[in-house]
Amino acid sequence: MTISEKVAYIQGLFDGMGLDKAQSGEAKILAEMLDVLKEIGDQLDNVDATLDEFGEEIDAISDDLSDVEEEVFGDDEDEEDDGDEELEEDFFEVACPNCGEDLVIDDDVLEAGTVDCPACGQKFALSFEEEEKGCGDGCCCGKEDEE
Repeated sequence: MTISEKVAYIQGLFDGMGLDKAQSGEAKILAEMLDVLKEIGDQLDNVDATLDEFGEEIDAISDDLSDVEEEVFGDDEDEEDDGDEELEEDFFEVACPNCGEDLVIDDDVLEAGTVDCPACGQKFALSFEEEEKGCGDGCCCGKEDEE
């Protein structure tokens, strides 16, 4: 039973008692209290209806957001089910020793061991050994510059 239904029930009891509001002060107070309760019940019904509408809107927004997420990020389960073991290719950044241009290379170029620099056109081999030279001005690694 909703609050409005309960107030209507109490209003029915009040009306059934046949109290005269003009003659009895208590009857007048009870009648005014029933009017206030009726207004409160109506307002609560409006709040409930509004909350229901908001809930439906939030559900619709959530569905739309799920669609956008799927479009932007894809479906991870589908990618794993395809048997594609390499989902993401690794890239590395190296500087050309001839011109200093920063190049981005992938695993295939890394495995080949040589790079053709598109900036200067020179070919150079990739080396993963650290140089023994110091780092230069103000470096905190403790190595001294060798020249």
